[in-house]
Amino acid sequence: MHFENYLQHISSKGDGLTLSVKSTSDNIESIVNSGFDYKSHFTGLLLGNVQSGKTAQMFGVIGKLADNSFDLFLVLTSDNKNLQEQTLYRARESLTTFSIYGETEDSLLRFEDLSRPVLIVIKKNSNVLKRWKNNLAGSNFCSGRSIVIIDDEADAASLNTKINKRQVSTINSRLFDIKNLCTSSIYLEVTATPQALILQTQTSGWKPDFVHYFSPGLNYLGGEFIYSVPKSFCIRDTPENELIEMRNDDSPMPIGLKSAMLNFLIVCGDFKLRNKDNCNFLIHPSVRIGDHENVATKIGEILNDSLHLINESTGHFYKELEVEWKDLQTSKPDIYPLEDIFDIVLQLINDDKFNIQVLNSNNSLEINYYKGYNILVGGNSLGRGVTFPALQTVYYCRKAKTPNADSYWQHSRMFGYDRIPGLLRVFIPNTLNKIFTELTYSNKILIEQITKYGLDGVQLIYPKNIRPTRKNVIDQSALNLLTGGINFFPNDPIESNFSLLDEILKDFDENVEYYDVDSQLILKCLNNTGSNNKEDWNKDKYINSINGLLEKRPTEKFALIVRRNRDISKNTRTLLSPNDRTLGERLNGQTVLTMYRVTGKVEKKWKGNPFWIPNIKLPEGICFYDV
Repeated sequence: MHFENYLQHISSKGDGLTLSVKSTSDNIESIVNSGFDYKSHFTGLLLGNVQSGKTAQMFGVIGKLADNSFDLFLVLTSDNKNLQEQTLYRARESLTTFSIYGETEDSLLRFEDLSRPVLIVIKKNSNVLKRWKNNLAGSNFCSGRSIVIIDDEADAASLNTKINKRQVSTINSRLFDIKNLCTSSIYLEVTATPQALILQTQTSGWKPDFVHYFSPGLNYLGGEFIYSVPKSFCIRDTPENELIEMRNDDSPMPIGLKSAMLNFLIVCGDFKLRNKDNCNFLIHPSVRIGDHENVATKIGEILNDSLHLINESTGHFYKELEVEWKDLQTSKPDIYPLEDIFDIVLQLINDDKFNIQVLNSNNSLEINYYKGYNILVGGNSLGRGVTFPALQTVYYCRKAKTPNADSYWQHSRMFGYDRIPGLLRVFIPNTLNKIFTELTYSNKILIEQITKYGLDGVQLIYPKNIRPTRKNVIDQSALNLLTGGINFFPNDPIESNFSLLDEILKDFDENVEYYDVDSQLILKCLNNTGSNNKEDWNKDKYINSINGLLEKRPTEKFALIVRRNRDISKNTRTLLSPNDRTLGERLNGQTVLTMYRVTGKVEKKWKGNPFWIPNIKLPEGICFYDV
């Protein structure tokens, strides 16, 4: 009843999400029916892409679980008033068979008369969570029943930011308390950036027990379109130092920012001629509020200068716009003629139709960016959960010494459904474009691993200058970090593997410098290694790293070095000979496995029999993360 009613609603909107929502909801229903025991807490991960329709999927799951007799639902949004109100509005519009309450309506909820399932939509704010926790606890409604909690952007504010201090952060504590009000719970973590969730420990209570990935719809534009190899037509290179220029009041308008603004004017002119009354331009310079104000001022100067040029002479302004029109025409051949667009742009500027809005902690939203032609400037406020319709132009120059992969990926607000591909442009320095291109590929590989294997054995693989997520939500004592280019070997190896490895390696001559081999031989060797202390050498960690690397680089090269009759003492600080260490460094772009057959003499503190010790070095420049 509830689910079918919701399906009818989204079908009538023609978003093309019906089949995807049905598939997601059916799968979650199956997982719950087979894995949920109604007496414990069951955590799942609903994984999508940035701005790919997660809310529609969430509501589908709610409808499906309501049909399975669950009657208490809590949807958590980011601590953003506009986002919470938007989610509440969408819930009331589409889940018409539910009793739905916003965060200020706790006094309206009457638990004694619940003929329909209850859905509460609140933001992850400490005071709001505390009030609703007390309200639910005081009602006794939770006693003996299950609660379904849907946590949108669960990797953001929900996790324990004090885990490494062995304390509990406030929001995390509040969520834990709400979850434990009921006899049991289903906690569905929803995100497009699961790195922090994947790296949670099992004992944290926040590591997912299961995962469902839903693919974006047919008209979705994402990372593989924008940050492609070879470079997409929508990428426009900008100088690396434009942010420095913006901070200097005496500097002329940075060329990249000016080009982006002129490009946006052309797109708005084309949209206006097509009777489209909404188009947005997003500028993300840095996290500093002063930078936002400087950029907004310079954008205003561009518009004022344009108005001055209109009054004086339109020739120069026309030529500047012509450069951007020609660029857009290469990917949108049916763009309106420049002469027509130019007249419209003059009219829009004269009529003051371009709205400039700074979005940050000092500036609340004053315009409706679902209408009109808007220029939005900001930093962190332009990230998670904020959807910008008709976003056609993006200027991005925010840099970090060691960026977090999940935070940077959430900055990709140009991803979505309602963009016109041929008129989409991203103005970005080449160094940042390379980072986003790497993140696109890493994200693709992560999704492939999850869809093939689930969460077991998932490896997060990033260049050494990129972290998967922020440090303060990951238990550093449980984090397994393997850095490429470093030699790893067991200090307390098992000494019973000689016969199996003798057979595997019998055809490899120790006098040969090294062998190029396939991954299967490397994995076979590793599988027969071990340590008396798993903390010392966990072979599964290296095997998972290689499997993850193969997903990322199917043509990855592997080198095998075999040496015999090594008279090495136990607990040596370095296993490799100087020559073999130098050889491994020479092969730093690939995985190198060195197998030493040690004599195992008692006087060297071994047990008296020969055996094999492995040394592995993963490719330099890559880091592997898991817990």
